[in-house]
Amino acid sequence: MITEDFVSFETAKLLKEKGFDDEYTNAFYDKSGILYFIDILSDFSEHPDNDTDIAASTLYVAMKWLREEKKIGIDINTNFGLDDDDKWYYEHGFCIFQLSDTFKKFAECDYEGYKTYEEAAEAAIKYCLENLI
Repeated sequence: MITEDFVSFETAKLLKEKGFDDEYTNAFYDKSGILYFIDILSDFSEHPDNDTDIAASTLYVAMKWLREEKKIGIDINTNFGLDDDDKWYYEHGFCIFQLSDTFKKFAECDYEGYKTYEEAAEAAIKYCLENLI
């Protein structure tokens, strides 16, 4: 079964600090970092503990917010090759770009060899929030 992947608790806190609009979500972190789900899609602002709980964005929504609101594009890529034993390996990395009339790269690409697409996406989102906004 395919499920949605959510940003980490630390990244959710950074998103909140940077003005992420948490209007619709079905998940949140409590103040200790435990992820909870609301039974139906609802307005998080009406969540009873929205002063202490933090909306948990999916990776996709966080990347879309960076794209549309902050004009920051994230490119997740897959690198592959053969290792010393002639076995295929796959790694993921990311590049971050300013989205404007002129093409400008914000940061060096990070090809640290993240094991999954989701790890690379989380790292890219966190990098943007810590360094570019």
